[in-house]
Amino acid sequence: MCSYLLVGFWYDRKPAAAACQKAFVTNRVGDFGLLLGILGLYWATNSFDFDLIGERLQTLVSMGQLSGWVAAIFAVLVFIGPMAKSAQFPLHVWLPDAMEGPTPISALIHAATMVAAGVFLIARMFPVFAGVPLAMQLIAWTGAVTAFLGASIAVTQNDIKKGLAYSTISQLGYMVMAMGIGAYSAGLFHLMTHAYFKAMLFLGSGSVIHGMEAVVGHNPALAQDMRLMGGLRKYMPVTGITFLIGCLAICGIPPFAGFWSKDEILSSAYAANPILWLVGWLTAGLTAFYMFRMYFSTFEGDFRGNINALRAQMDGQQAPDLALSFGPGAMNPRELTIVLEDAHENHAAHDGHHADEPHESPLSMVLPLMVLAIPSLAIGLLGMPFNNRFEAFIYAPGEAKAALEAAAEFEWQEFLMMAGSSVGIALIGITLASWMYRTCQIDPDAIANRFPSLYEFSLNKWFIDDWYDRVFVKGCRRLARQVLEVDFKVVDGVVNLTGFLAVVTGEGCKYLENGRTQFYLFVIFIAVLGVSIVTAL
Repeated sequence: MCSYLLVGFWYDRKPAAAACQKAFVTNRVGDFGLLLGILGLYWATNSFDFDLIGERLQTLVSMGQLSGWVAAIFAVLVFIGPMAKSAQFPLHVWLPDAMEGPTPISALIHAATMVAAGVFLIARMFPVFAGVPLAMQLIAWTGAVTAFLGASIAVTQNDIKKGLAYSTISQLGYMVMAMGIGAYSAGLFHLMTHAYFKAMLFLGSGSVIHGMEAVVGHNPALAQDMRLMGGLRKYMPVTGITFLIGCLAICGIPPFAGFWSKDEILSSAYAANPILWLVGWLTAGLTAFYMFRMYFSTFEGDFRGNINALRAQMDGQQAPDLALSFGPGAMNPRELTIVLEDAHENHAAHDGHHADEPHESPLSMVLPLMVLAIPSLAIGLLGMPFNNRFEAFIYAPGEAKAALEAAAEFEWQEFLMMAGSSVGIALIGITLASWMYRTCQIDPDAIANRFPSLYEFSLNKWFIDDWYDRVFVKGCRRLARQVLEVDFKVVDGVVNLTGFLAVVTGEGCKYLENGRTQFYLFVIFIAVLGVSIVTAL
């Protein structure tokens, strides 16, 4: 309910009202599965204690008193709850739409509260899931698919907050994959490090939007569109530097926080299942690409959002320093006309003057960015594999000693090989983003035109939202119309028939009940005569 109210904070805006309803309904699906799973586990084990549930579940399965498939179904039903809360495929669709809430709320939801709850519940219920291999496999593959899905969609998003939202989905996929392969301390460590740099990135996007509103007006569609940004580092240096730190952290560049946590997950994945590692490794490359696509599009190059210059160029005047086309999905003349009309209407509505350039946000907005930049840089040092104090903290007192002993057997060769591969793919992604969106040595438009199907597949979010709309939204409406027909023709028909019969019989009886004695005697005479004739026959 809190998230529903926060996402729908601007309830008078139709997209915000629709987004909070979508988040609420999607999470009710997860909650229904979670409730069924809780009831099923209690029915089977007669306990709500996680350790006891895990022990009794394994005992019942080993003794043949409970089918392994039933135990797996109970565990998967519980997992449906975190699947919705932590935006895992296929219940991830609510999270990008939740960007309709104010940016500090987006930072809160994506970093520390709602989406963290699902991952944390999986970690707390690890004693239950660990004894159900089928559920663990499902959790791991769900996380891997979600990580790749979020990254593959983020590469084509033009809205800065939507890009960060799909980034969150991808990073949550890493965490859930870690849970599924048994590395729950690595998943929780990434949950902790991710909270710092993702909160900073979202607050940084809010600072960017604040600066852009001075130019394009209070229109979220314009202020959040990266195609109208560029060169903001010159106007917003603090926001630009902190955003760059966040990008380096999420890409896993050492010594930033994301390097230590993501590398630990990839190392565990390689030991558990090389295919899962490959998916995570490729996702790391995509992450580096789309984050630096976002950074270069927003903070480097020339500023593209000068409304007056855009209008002059559309009128045929020369504006050689302005690029209307910037990568795949760049604004075509028709789109640009709509942008200018919106900006003009917004300008008239607020009766103000649009600045030609954005400006740095006030101290109240940039101070949190500077504070969060410190843990984004240094908090990962708590989880260095050769001195993993975070893992010792996560384990129970007796297990903490075993964790420290395991860290003492650290192998540098394996660490350098895994870390080198993850950093290498990240550098490849950063380099490609630089060639496409900073130096323009590679034309991203040409790549999009070469593979239009893949580009449309990513831009349209794998068409999952469209499919849900067609099957569930429109399907429910068709079902509702059929129910309405049944209600109108059958239920209402029976009620109306009862009323009609009451009216007809009432109308008929009123002529018989006239109060005349002679008429009643005549009726009795006719009745007796009829009975006599029937008897005689």
